[in-house]
Amino acid sequence: MIELFKSTVIIFGLFSVCHIRAHDSCFTPRNERGDCKVIISCPSLFALLEKRPIKSYDADYLRRSQCGLEGTMPKVCCPLGDQKPSTSRSVVDYMEPKPSDSPLLPTTEVCGISTQDKIYGGSEAGLKEFPWMALLEYKRDDGKHGFHCGGVLINKRYILTAAHCIKGKDIPKSWTLVSVRLGEHNIDNETDCYFNGFTLQCSPPPINVPVEETIAHEQYEPYDNDHYHDIGLLRLARNVEFSVYVKPICLPKTRFDQAKSFVGKKLTVAGWGRTENRSESPVKLKLDVPVRAISECSQIYSQAGVNLQGAQVCAGGENGKDSCKGDSGGPLMSLNADENGEINWYSIGVVAFGPSPCGMQGWPGVYTKVANYVSWIVDKLKP
Repeated sequence: MIELFKSTVIIFGLFSVCHIRAHDSCFTPRNERGDCKVIISCPSLFALLEKRPIKSYDADYLRRSQCGLEGTMPKVCCPLGDQKPSTSRSVVDYMEPKPSDSPLLPTTEVCGISTQDKIYGGSEAGLKEFPWMALLEYKRDDGKHGFHCGGVLINKRYILTAAHCIKGKDIPKSWTLVSVRLGEHNIDNETDCYFNGFTLQCSPPPINVPVEETIAHEQYEPYDNDHYHDIGLLRLARNVEFSVYVKPICLPKTRFDQAKSFVGKKLTVAGWGRTENRSESPVKLKLDVPVRAISECSQIYSQAGVNLQGAQVCAGGENGKDSCKGDSGGPLMSLNADENGEINWYSIGVVAFGPSPCGMQGWPGVYTKVANYVSWIVDKLKP
């Protein structure tokens, strides 16, 4: 314990830290709400301190988490709810992204590769653009079928979507999620074509794959206003073959990718959701939205009685520019370079909820932060 305390002194630079009252509210380096408390009372950060040898990025995170002293013991901004170790997972387990990989997830040689067709003006996506986009098809109580949510293909057998697209008040209990459509562009056309300047090029018909299993996050509460853990997976009844028009998107699996902050940058949403002129769009659309700090977004949503946390991402808030109903479960995406310099598209968020009506000035949309759930995703994957 003496050696641990010496390390604590070195890491935190204690003598330059000012005193703060016990359990003052604060924000962590990842803009999560937290309490300023003695580090031994914060299991997740104390675990970092106990590691030997301490990694440089962990030491840096500990330094940036410091918020004062209690006697000679350093205090850190501890994510809310991180009170004591538990044998079961809680909200806290998803406050910190955990690097995780699986042989069932594609490498960057396969995932996140998108070819943009030359479409000028407007917000229509190209035929080959975002080939991981999926439409979720439901059989309604009137016997008719319709698309009411979105998702993304993450490997040959699984779709990443929102938990509220699987269960809860947004999907009537009498509806059944029956299949997923991949390789779609315009749902009104059997075949989609575009002129590339020289010839007319057409895509093959989209494919419809039955859903074998639905997996909503175990801690998702459909009637909770905070919408924590709004993430889910769909296991398809068969493997799909990858093509120019059907490919998986990458997930932020590494610590390098999970450490990226997108605040102040613009990320891309896509889908067939509600537009200004009709209840849904027949054509795959795209939109760039600015990412907002979760601390700023928390202040906005607190007015509506919603408490946001670090496993959520806020983006948008510009008048008339937002993901909307029908885009639920779809992706918030970023074109990223990994630590090897490979550039691919990554799923950063899953469309969860937002203001009604959509696109209200000053009210960003809220997305479930994928980086915080990669380990959960990997746990659920089966060959």
